Amino acid sequence: MNTVAQQIITLEHHCLQMRYSHLRALNHQVIEKLMISIERYGQLKPVAVIPETMNQWVLVDGYHRVQALQRLGKDTIEAEVWSCDVTEALIMMLKNCSNRPTKILEEALLLQELHHQHGLSQEALAKRVGRDQSWISRRLSLVEDLPDSIQAALSQGSISLWVSGRVLVPMARAIPEHAQRLLNHLLKHTYSTREMQFFYDHYQKSNQQARIRMLEDPALFFTAHKHLRQEKQAMILRKGPEGKWRYHCQSLVEDLSALSVLAPDVFYRQALRACSQSLKEWEDVTNKLTLLTHMIRRLTSAAPLPSSNNSLSSSEREEQSRNCKIS
Repeated sequence: MNTVAQQIITLEHHCLQMRYSHLRALNHQVIEKLMISIERYGQLKPVAVIPETMNQWVLVDGYHRVQALQRLGKDTIEAEVWSCDVTEALIMMLKNCSNRPTKILEEALLLQELHHQHGLSQEALAKRVGRDQSWISRRLSLVEDLPDSIQAALSQGSISLWVSGRVLVPMARAIPEHAQRLLNHLLKHTYSTREMQFFYDHYQKSNQQARIRMLEDPALFFTAHKHLRQEKQAMILRKGPEGKWRYHCQSLVEDLSALSVLAPDVFYRQALRACSQSLKEWEDVTNKLTLLTHMIRRLTSAAPLPSSNNSLSSSEREEQSRNCKIS
């Protein structure tokens, strides 16, 4: 069923029932951008509501816009009335989630609401939204395994969807109290995606006592890691290009060893079509290795520079190196 707008109306804030705010992942950057736009051009797009009583309306879509209007001190809101019940309105919102940057989380939250509060089975949901039942089950598992505190932090925009899906969800499934400790820290501190990935990788490889120490003071872990990274960079700088070369060679050996372990799972008894992408990725690697090998052979087979060339300028040495590559 497609929703049909009965009319565009003007409402005051107290007339809105913000019943489904928990289904929206609040994004403060989006609200700030909307505030700038509304201040300059006015409210360009109405929010979506369905009637509840004579003077009360349930807000279905437009929670960011309402937040922006409230912060700007606007007394009224332009709203589009949808001629459907709440269940149908939420299904329409679920179908529109693909246009949102937080679509995975919002899909999961909407499915949970429809499944538990509106009594729709996974099979019924799959038919209504045009997905298979396994997709519905995977989306539901994203939020059903999370403690309420993590769900609340997601809805309020206090933590990112990436941190939730890649770090907190698997941690909560295994050891909920560890996920809660980390969440308490992340509500007060901000880290990059790379830092959080490093933290979780280290957590997975650590024993129980090391994990407890990491979660007792995550800031200390990040500070120590930053110090070690700076020390490694300083060491590479001291050793010059030869040090950088050695470091990257060692890293490459480690990566190739890891690929050797993965290769049987990726390629054994696999149809060529199924592993074509993996083969192409490996072909890119081997092409780079071949080109580098040829370059090294050309450079090492070139006649060594006379000792007097030590006095040449850097530009002259670069020119001689370039000639070696061409030869």
